[in-house]
Formats: sequence, C-alpha cells, structure tokens
Amino acid sequence: MVTIRDSLLDLNLNDNEKLGYVYLDVFKNPHKLPINEIHLERTWFDLKKNCPNNNEFLEARPEEIRRKLLEKKTEIIPALDKRWLPKCILYKFEPYVFNLSEDENMAFITKNLLFIESLEFLLECDFHQFWCTILFETSAAVSLRSFILNPIPYYQSRYLKGEYAEIYKTVFNRFLHVYKRLLNFRASEVEYMPENYGYENLVQKKLLNLPVVNVLAFLYKFSDIDFVNTLTTIYFSNTSQLDFQIREVEELINHSLMVLEMIGGHVCGFAKDAVIVPISIKPRPALFDLSWIYSVVNYLLNTLALLNTLFEFYKPSIEMSLNKELPFRMPFIYISVYKELYELLDNREELMSQKELSDKVFDEINLGRSEFVDVYHMFISYCLDKTLECIGDPKQQEHLVETYLRLLTTALEDDYFICDYNMKYNVASQNEMFESCTTLDTTRTEFIVSCINKFSRQKKLQELSKLKKSTVESIFKDFKPPELEPEEEPVIPVPSHNTGSSKEKEIDIMIQDIMDMFPHLGDGFILKCLESYNYNSSDVINAILEENLPPHLYDIPFDSIRIPPEPEPEKPVLAYKGKKPGYDDAMELLNDKKDVQEFKSLLLEGVQYTNDYTYDDEYDDRYDDDVRIKVADNPLDEVLTLNPNREDLASDTSYSSDEEYDDSGKPISTNENGRAIGTQDPKSRMNFCEDPAVLRERREARYRARGHQPQNPQKKPGVVGKPKGQGQEKEVLKARDKKNTQKSSRANHSRKSGAQWKRTRGMIPS
Repeated sequence: MVTIRDSLLDLNLNDNEKLGYVYLDVFKNPHKLPINEIHLERTWFDLKKNCPNNNEFLEARPEEIRRKLLEKKTEIIPALDKRWLPKCILYKFEPYVFNLSEDENMAFITKNLLFIESLEFLLECDFHQFWCTILFETSAAVSLRSFILNPIPYYQSRYLKGEYAEIYKTVFNRFLHVYKRLLNFRASEVEYMPENYGYENLVQKKLLNLPVVNVLAFLYKFSDIDFVNTLTTIYFSNTSQLDFQIREVEELINHSLMVLEMIGGHVCGFAKDAVIVPISIKPRPALFDLSWIYSVVNYLLNTLALLNTLFEFYKPSIEMSLNKELPFRMPFIYISVYKELYELLDNREELMSQKELSDKVFDEINLGRSEFVDVYHMFISYCLDKTLECIGDPKQQEHLVETYLRLLTTALEDDYFICDYNMKYNVASQNEMFESCTTLDTTRTEFIVSCINKFSRQKKLQELSKLKKSTVESIFKDFKPPELEPEEEPVIPVPSHNTGSSKEKEIDIMIQDIMDMFPHLGDGFILKCLESYNYNSSDVINAILEENLPPHLYDIPFDSIRIPPEPEPEKPVLAYKGKKPGYDDAMELLNDKKDVQEFKSLLLEGVQYTNDYTYDDEYDDRYDDDVRIKVADNPLDEVLTLNPNREDLASDTSYSSDEEYDDSGKPISTNENGRAIGTQDPKSRMNFCEDPAVLRERREARYRARGHQPQNPQKKPGVVGKPKGQGQEKEVLKARDKKNTQKSSRANHSRKSGAQWKRTRGMIPS
C-alpha cells in the first residue's frame, strides 16, 4: 500500500513524462540584456499542403520523411510571450476544515498532492519558462492565490496529525520557495529583469498587494524573517505606488474595524439602527452550536493577528489607526465579546461530547485575548518610540504623552482588559520609561496604577501566577474564567524545621540562575531587579541583555551584596498544642462570670440614659398653660382636636365628657356656657388638662356615693385560712372556689381601656 510519504518521495521532477509537462530550453542571451528586451527565434514544423499520399514512405528514413512531408517555419518573438508557454496544468490548494473530522477532510490529501506537483513544476522551470508561466498562464496566479486566501496559521497547524501534517509541511515549504523565486528578479548575469518591471507585473497579477504581503508576513515571520523583510521592503519601498499603498492600508484598517464591530454584533446583538455588513460567519443560531462559536473565535483571532502583523512591519499604519480611533474601541469589544462567549460556554454538555473541538475553542480564545493585548501594546510602544525620537521638542512630546495617558484611561474603564494588559506589559514600568525621557503627570499615572492594583481581577491573576509558578505570558494564555477553570487542590502546609521559608528559597534559586548567566552582578543588585519586575526572572534577564533596566536601578552598585535577614530562633516544640486552660478546677470554671459581665457592659454601652422621657405619674402640669399645642394644617382635622389657643373652639358645645358629681354624689348641673351652677369651684371646659389630684378626689367621692365602703385593712382576705393541716372554714373554701372560677385566663386584660381613660384625662403624655 502506497503511503503519503511514498507519494511525496515519488515526486521526481526529472521524470518529465510522469508529470506530463514539456520543458523548452531555447533561452539565449549572449549580450546580457534584460529578459523583457530579448527576442528569441521560434522554430517549428507544419505538414505541407500538397504532400504525397502513398506508401513509399513506409520504409523511408525519418530525415527523408521530414524533408518531404514537413515544412520548417521560423519566427522571431519576445522572450516573454505566451507562445513560449510549456504544456502544464496547475492545481489549486484545498483548505482544511477544522470543524470536520479527518475522514471528512480526505480531499485535503488527494487534491494537495496535485498542488504540490504544481509547485514542484514551477521550481524546476528555468528562469525564462518560470516567468512565462507566471505572466501568461492564467491558472498559475489562481493556484498561488488559492493558498494565500485559505492559509493554515501556526496555531492551527499544530492540530494536524500524521499524513495531514506531512502534506501541509510540504506545501508550506514549497510555497515559500516559489515566492522567493518570484521576488528574485535576478537569477544570474544573463537571466534577470528590472525590478520595476517585475514588481508591476506581480501587482497586475494580484500576487503582490497589501493583503498578500500581510498574509505572507504573518505565515512566515517565525520561520523565515529574511524572506518577510525582503517582501515588505520590496512592497513598501516602492514610491511609484505610494498613494495606492496608503489607500490599501486605510482600507485594511477600516475592514478590520468593521469586522470587529460585526463580530461583536453577531455575538452580543446589534442595535436597532445598526448597519449590518455581511462577513464570513453566519448569524448567531437560536440553539447552541459549538462549531459556530469556533468560527467566531477563529475569525476574531485571524483578524487581530493580521492587524498586529501590519503594525509590526509598517509603522505608519499605527498612526492611521490612532486617527481612526481604533484602539479606543478595542477594550469594550474585548470585554463584551469574550464575556458573552464564556457565558455561552458555561456548563455545556457539548464541551465534553466534543472534547477536541472545545479544546480548540478555548485555545483560540486565549490566543485571541493575547493578540488583543499585543495589538493594544503596539500603540503604547509607538507613543514611547516617538517620544524618544522627539527629545528636544516638548510640544510634540506633550501630545504623545497625552495620547499614552488617554489609552490607559480608556482601558481603565474595562477592568478585565487593563488587568490582562498589566499582567503581560507592566504599566508601572512603562510609566518609568516615559518619565526617563519626558515630563509625566505623576498624579495621573499613580492613580492609574493604584486603580489597577485595587481591581479584584488583578489580585486573582497575581494569585494564579504565584500558584502555577510560570511566566506571565503562559499564565495569561492559559487562564480561563473561574467558572470554567478546574479548582485547585488546597495546599496543606507541612511543618518545616528550616529557617528560611519556601518563598525565600525560590528567590535564592532565581538569584543563583541569574548570577550563573551574569557572574559580574551582585546578588543584592539582582534582588532589586527581581523586585522591580515582580520576581519574573525572564523579564530581568531580557532587561539586562537589552540594557533596558528602570532608571532607579542604575543608582544601585552592580556588585552590591545581598544581606540576608537574621534567622528567627527556633520555637520550642510543645506536647500540648492549642489554647492554654485558664482554670485550675471545674468549680472555678463554673463560677466564672466574665462572659456575663462583658455582655452587660456591651449592652450598657449601647443604652443612653436620660430623664427627658421618664414617665412621672405625679407630674404637676398646672403651670404649663403657656405651652402651645401644634395644630394640623388640614382644617378637616381641627374638629377632632380641641385647641385651647383657639377661642372659636372653646365655645363648642359638641365636646362631650362624663357627667361630673359633687361630693354628695349628685350630678353637677351646668348652664348654657358650660359653667357649674351653685358651686364655688366651677369646672370649666377650657381646662384641657385638669389637676390629677382633683380628679382622684372627685372619683373617690363618686365611689363612696355608690355605697362602697373601704375595706378593713386588718381583715384578712377570704381565701387566707388556717395553716396547712389544721382544716379550713367553710367560707374560706367558698372564697377559694369563687376565685378560681372567676379568675381571668389572661393577666391584666383591661389595661388598654384604663390607659385610654388616663390618656383622655391628660395623665399620660400622648
């Protein structure tokens, strides 16, 4: 059985009959002219019109047959002409669909074997045939663009396995060699063309424009940076197409911003008046679909990665993006899109049933978040670089610093974004870099740093970075939200007899590793560097190699020695661990009233003593006639309250009261004005609050008038009999039975009526 590896090894380009291609080697250039100025002689044979039709040529020699039947023709044509085209068929690249399984992507292998043959053919052609094929064979440009339009980035290529990975690796390498040959306009002294001529033809064939350059730079910047530098230099250094290049850059930035807005709309919903532009993802489905989420996160990641590549290799595009307010809209898109995606993925069964696809989703979500932060950092780095370039121009530096502070302030509104950014690019260190080259408002920078440190998100990330013991970049990329991240097992502290803690041991190890690389540095200086970079040894090493340490570290001697703290004395090991008992015996414990006293003192502290509201039953209010009573503003309520300060209500005869009696028990008669007749101490209705002593005397008089005599205080109650065991009288037994029969089920059941009566008489302040 023939395997994919055998098929790749069988691509022997010297066997022309197998590939079905015909090579024509007619190129000659004795005068060493450019290929676009050379004309070549083309010779071919045609059948004669009046050729004899007999059998006498059956036994003739080939030379004789050619002389009698064929006619030789010659033509002088340019070296770059479609008549020099070799007979060939160039195939297109077949993309890999990561939402499908390997069995459903079998066409990726079969069709891309043919695509590899096409690339091999272009590599084996000589200079003349290669450019004739590129310029005049329509399938050549289509074949090359098919790979550029559907590439497999580095973060997706790691998903390929086995035969699929070998196929793509071969395509990736062969395509790079083909494009290197496209950009090499001089193969030798006799095989070359002017660069302007080759550039114009590549642009005309759409093999060299901004999207193509950006995609190729994105694909090969990690594997062949020299090729990427050559490609970007050829494209961006051509001043003849400067206006066209600027329009292409602006169009690409506008397209990227539009894609980010549309992705946010598809995930979070569009506004009512929003203009919806179709993009390469479907609208959000009504039912949960993990494949749709993968298409969203992949599209978002590709957009940001290409935008980051553009900023990396063409710096003027950063200033264009700032003018279009692109960075100031990124934090909100970051928060809204990824928050909604995490909520969609929370507790879904598809995460377990489609484990492979769900892993891809989370990987690309984390990489997308990283690209968001990297793109945002490009703008801050641009401000810092321009500030360094403008030393001596305070006005320009002030504008750049204001842009930098505006970027941080905008990101500060979205705590998740600014905390993620701070974990990868320390904001405090950036502030120190700006302070080293220009004047910075320290009040604003300190406020920004303090706000970041107070965010709960920042504290969570710091805990994760210490817990996992890895670099900041890996913590950022591997971090998942709390609801989706597996819980960490609690670390049980183990008693240790060593003088140093585990954290100090880790610091000693980091210091020793750095000293092994830089033996001329002292451990004290290295400790200060680690403190400035949050104990990240990789950042310290990079800063030392790049000579990019913070300014305050240059004031410390490089060979300073670290003075370790004095070790703490060992604590004695006690047989009994816990709270020492404070009592000698159980009786002392039971007699302890400390908790009662503490509770009493706590209660008394919360009570404020005052005599202002103490009720006095013997209060004398005869001298309070000058006290005015507040009257309600509503006139309807005035008839319900007798106001002694209103004379019109004093003569109101509708006021009712209990009948009054004299000392003999007879009712006291009153005249029409309400005054008592025939009494020396008439009762006036204007006395709103009478003397309680007078009321008690009057009530006692009525009580006596009704025939009730005061009890003899020396006579014992009927229920009290003889001592127990001596027998009881009959009256005592009756009294006791009567008391039990008439006893109320509830004590003090008539308190309410008595209190109301006292309130109407003014005995209780209302």
